[in-house]
Amino acid sequence: MYGVLDVVGSGPAEARISDNSTMVGVGMSMEGIEQNPVVYDLMSEMAFQHSPVDVKAWIDLYSRRRYGRFVQPMQDAWNILYRTIYNCTDGAYDKNRDVIVAFPDVDPKSISTQQTVLNYIHEQYGKGYLRRILAEPNDSYDKPHLWYSTSEVIHALKLFLESGNQLSDSSTYRYDLIDLTRQALAKYANELFLDAIEAYKLDNLHAVAHLSQKFLGLVRDMDMLLGCHDGFLLGPWIESAKRLAQDEDQERQFEWNARTQITMWFDNTVEEASLLRDYGNKYWSGLLRDYYGPRAAIYFKYLIESLEEGNSFNLRAWRREWIKLTNTWQSRRNVFSVKSTGDALNVSQWLFEKYLQSHDH
Repeated sequence: MYGVLDVVGSGPAEARISDNSTMVGVGMSMEGIEQNPVVYDLMSEMAFQHSPVDVKAWIDLYSRRRYGRFVQPMQDAWNILYRTIYNCTDGAYDKNRDVIVAFPDVDPKSISTQQTVLNYIHEQYGKGYLRRILAEPNDSYDKPHLWYSTSEVIHALKLFLESGNQLSDSSTYRYDLIDLTRQALAKYANELFLDAIEAYKLDNLHAVAHLSQKFLGLVRDMDMLLGCHDGFLLGPWIESAKRLAQDEDQERQFEWNARTQITMWFDNTVEEASLLRDYGNKYWSGLLRDYYGPRAAIYFKYLIESLEEGNSFNLRAWRREWIKLTNTWQSRRNVFSVKSTGDALNVSQWLFEKYLQSHDH
């Protein structure tokens, strides 16, 4: 989840009325991303606006339009999301580099664990100080982007859950509930990963093993959550590609193309991954349990082996194994569901209590 709603609500109108403007309309090209409906809802409306929009007032009406009725906790939740997730003003572009879907391909010793304290810094000292820390070039991988207080977003999720008895019959509510729960859990997973790396640096084998299992369990739980809505399934993506085929060979090729596009583009070697790995990563049920989870498990396996044997992390072996996993997965033909199962509200409530409740303020 990501956006800058204030810019969307003003930029098109200001461009249209600026001196010497040649602007005649508004268009969008989402490249099949299919996320953040609120951003595209507002952007679509800007085609009919002749002046900047009061985004706060627009947000106050948004939940009623989207879910079909007014529920006060839901409006309060959207006001929180407006000033947090949808107010990215740090100048960075969110590239969805959360650890689950963009696992670091680096030696653990090179990973800074500094981010474990960033939430505290954000809330105590403000956004400017946070930006300076994030800008420090002390990591060898593309660090997940965090521009908001996670505790505030978790509180917004709590308000979403409180609205569930009145809104659970709305598909758009269930979609947004799953997406927000996923967002909060993804950031929590980033913290778990850094905790595991910190434990590794301290030679704490027991803690690494425990945190690894907790991380992998979280991935499985998130896969179950995502399976509760048709909008978060891997199956439709693969099946839609296969339906375009005219024969068996073409169907196999098209499925390989679909799997490759969302994992790693095929210009890797046995020991060197493509630069376009995880370029099209997705939080989709099926993809987490069948690919992202097993990939993370390989990394954790080598962390534990390194501590057990008293050797350095075997980066070369890790790369060979996860690259092989990826290429094998791309050629598989296993079938994934195209229909959701499970109760989104119940599963989200359970995961909130299991992982996030202690972070709510």
